[in-house]
Amino acid sequence: MISSQIDSLDKIFSGGLQNGIITEISGLRGTGKTQLALQFAIESLSDNKKILFIDTTVEFRPERFLQIIQSRNLSPSILENLHVSHVTDTQKQFEILKNLENDDFSLLIIDNITDLFSFEYSKKEHLIEKNTNFGNYMIKLSKLTQIKNIPIIITNQIFSHDDIKYQRMHMHLENYIHQKIQLEKIKNKYICKVSSPFIREIKFDYKITNSGIEETESI
Repeated sequence: MISSQIDSLDKIFSGGLQNGIITEISGLRGTGKTQLALQFAIESLSDNKKILFIDTTVEFRPERFLQIIQSRNLSPSILENLHVSHVTDTQKQFEILKNLENDDFSLLIIDNITDLFSFEYSKKEHLIEKNTNFGNYMIKLSKLTQIKNIPIIITNQIFSHDDIKYQRMHMHLENYIHQKIQLEKIKNKYICKVSSPFIREIKFDYKITNSGIEETESI
């Protein structure tokens, strides 16, 4: 199991992320999706286990993760086990999954899973092609988590328009996600909602600090 470094979240998942499970972390920009995804990697990195982080937005900043590591009094050298792959097209995403079948790693993080598909197939006439290719990608991802028997974390951004919130390709993800973590900010309050077929929806408050995401007591 892989710990989130958050006691309540680990308790919900019976100790942490289990092998063979795909977990989605979603939320509006600035709610801490990437930070939480990387927090799951801390324990494995400390144990000299290899982590692969696929960055499809080219927004990954190692400085922030280094701040989290140092604030926890951990050696920056553990970041040597974090392998970051910046991906700029969907074909490259497919190639990475194929190559990973023969690679040795304990956790795969994909941040953000729908961005490139939405960008490359943005026109209406490409809708069927987009849905087909994305479906094939998720099938390969599901097979990979079973073949390698590892947990996989994906992030997906939630957008808001005219007070209506929506998530890219939400319906196409539903059949492949085992459990969901949704991060939300209401005024100055951050809320984490967790749901899966195995548990009822559970929520708790959190804050973003130099050490990453930490639970706070509800008032």
